[in-house]
Amino acid sequence: MSSIQISLNGGISVSDTSRPKRDKKGKSLLAFPESYVVIDIETTGLDSRFDEIIELAGIKYVDGVEIDRFQSLVNAEVDAFITELTGITSEMLKDAPQISDVLPEFLLFIGDYTIVGHNVNFDINFIYDCAEYLNLPSLSNDFVDTMRISRKLYKELKHHRLSTLSSYLGIQSTVEHRALADCIVTQGCFAKMRDYATQIGGLPQPISHNQMAKHIVAETTDFNEDSPIFGMAFAFTGRLDRMTRKEAMQAVANAGGICCDGVTTATDYLVLGINDYCKAAKGTKSAKQKKAERMQCAGSAILTISEDVFYDMLEA
Repeated sequence: MSSIQISLNGGISVSDTSRPKRDKKGKSLLAFPESYVVIDIETTGLDSRFDEIIELAGIKYVDGVEIDRFQSLVNAEVDAFITELTGITSEMLKDAPQISDVLPEFLLFIGDYTIVGHNVNFDINFIYDCAEYLNLPSLSNDFVDTMRISRKLYKELKHHRLSTLSSYLGIQSTVEHRALADCIVTQGCFAKMRDYATQIGGLPQPISHNQMAKHIVAETTDFNEDSPIFGMAFAFTGRLDRMTRKEAMQAVANAGGICCDGVTTATDYLVLGINDYCKAAKGTKSAKQKKAERMQCAGSAILTISEDVFYDMLEA
């Protein structure tokens, strides 16, 4: 493990920019457990080596009945983009507890329950890494991703982001990009999907599609529809550390994804090479990233991720 220091604002500084192997991470389940914890976090970005958790929330259900809630902001600094996106300001966070105080409480709240969340792989990876950095017990809980279930039940949807799914299912939310509000919406979607799956006799079985990427032909027609890459459109910027741009695009195509030459309204993810992500974490952002952030604030589903987060998606 890398050398770790807790910064004054509650963030985590990693001297060699490595991250845990996550070898104790739980399994992704396609299931509807009766007892579970719905979680969501807000962060300053999607790479645990450079970004910080700014809010944690969870709602606990036992035998389908809510029994407890958890919500806490975390001491950190946020830039104008994060404030515009989440409504969370540095002023709101200045008196919040440090992550080293909040995370142990949150892990205790989760306990050994199955975790439920929307696109929850990101949340779990971030919490897992943060717990490892703080020498806390590993987050090894099995988890259910409601986005994964949505892809199986509602293939007619172009996107499966939480706002799209909740609107489709008639689940109302007055607040976006705040952790507890997203937990409430996720639970509403989870309950609706449980009922629908029961009506149709369970989740549909995977099928193969002869889908091709925009510019590179996939080398297989047997795609894993559970992959977070499947059906998603990716653009790349900067130099990648572990792959050439062509190799990365081929990997996307082989996973059933789509490659974009630039950032457009059709793009789901903008992948930043490691040097670009380091610069962004220090406040220097490329034109493509700034465009992606403007689009996101305007309601686009696009997310900016680091090269390592991209590899996490490939391996999921």
